[in-house]
Amino acid sequence: MKRETKLAHYGRMATPGPANPPIVKASTILHDTVASYKATKAARETDDAVLSYGRRGTTTAHQLAAALADLEGGEACFLFPTGVAAVAGALTPYLGAGDHLLVVDTIFPATRSYCEKSLKRNGVTVDYIPWDTTDLTPYVKPETKLVMVESPASQTYEVMDLPALCASAHAHDLLVAADNTYGSGWLYRPLELGCDLSVVAGTKYIGGHADAMMGAVIAKGRAVGPLRAHTAMSGQTLGPDEAYACLRGLRTLGLRLERHGENGLALAQWFLDQPEVAKVHHPGLPGHPGHAVWQRDASGSNGLLTVEFKAGFDAEGFVDRLALFSIGSSWGGFESLAMPSSPDAGRLFPESRAGAMIRFHAGLEHIDDLVADLAASFDTARGR
Repeated sequence: MKRETKLAHYGRMATPGPANPPIVKASTILHDTVASYKATKAARETDDAVLSYGRRGTTTAHQLAAALADLEGGEACFLFPTGVAAVAGALTPYLGAGDHLLVVDTIFPATRSYCEKSLKRNGVTVDYIPWDTTDLTPYVKPETKLVMVESPASQTYEVMDLPALCASAHAHDLLVAADNTYGSGWLYRPLELGCDLSVVAGTKYIGGHADAMMGAVIAKGRAVGPLRAHTAMSGQTLGPDEAYACLRGLRTLGLRLERHGENGLALAQWFLDQPEVAKVHHPGLPGHPGHAVWQRDASGSNGLLTVEFKAGFDAEGFVDRLALFSIGSSWGGFESLAMPSSPDAGRLFPESRAGAMIRFHAGLEHIDDLVADLAASFDTARGR
């Protein structure tokens, strides 16, 4: 079946029955015999869909995990209460005291913080590689175990050549984990490009309605076993209500991302024509570094874009005047957002940056209304 059809049918139960798998809440799972209890405990070590204990998820979470594993092209999926928890879950099982981790220098700030404040404290050494790295040989040490990447990056959308990087990593017997929140399993499939682990903050596009927190790690090959053991041992799980919300959101993922992508690219192109704008960062723009690689490896872009304004322009005042763009830390919901980028955000041409950067998320509103809102704020700034 086509992916669009699969979205509508993941987890479908026997008929007559509900169209969407219902919320199943449970901690204790009861058995009639000791043999049944023992068989269930043995089966769950290799079968993640076995209903054995609430900490390992109920059928609601199992259906979501199976859907995400299929969506990403992985062998197994493990669910977490947040995206950052999923990042930690994708790193911790493979690293211990004395090990070495390589991280792309454009990584999500919260991931960098986990590496610096938690992994290093527990004896893991961390080094950062440039976003355009394809040959890892100069950076690999005898104790290197894993490479953590993100493509596109979360602020200025640097695109990595994952097939080339993964080939180099595997030549050195390294695992590769990719933060795939931007692509969310629909626009981009890192596992098919060579990665061993794909991390998604389902809080964003998978949930899609700004009302559920969720993270997922999808794995294949030799990465599955350690991740399964760590997830069970550390007690990481996702509540059934959040699993239900994300499974429901998954049904419209393709349609929503199509509108988000159209709106985001249209806004990026519109901003390019504004005299107050110095640069627009968006992987769908032909002038963006890595655009050709993105066109090769991805099936589209999402609703994110970052606008770099010229020196002296009051970017925060510009945002304050907007009516349809709210100010918020997240993205991936139905709503349009605008947020000042962090001071260390982005590594594309930082030496030439003079003005403030604002990250926009294009929601599902009509593009004409979004453009009119932005134009009105520019008109006020221009004294019209």
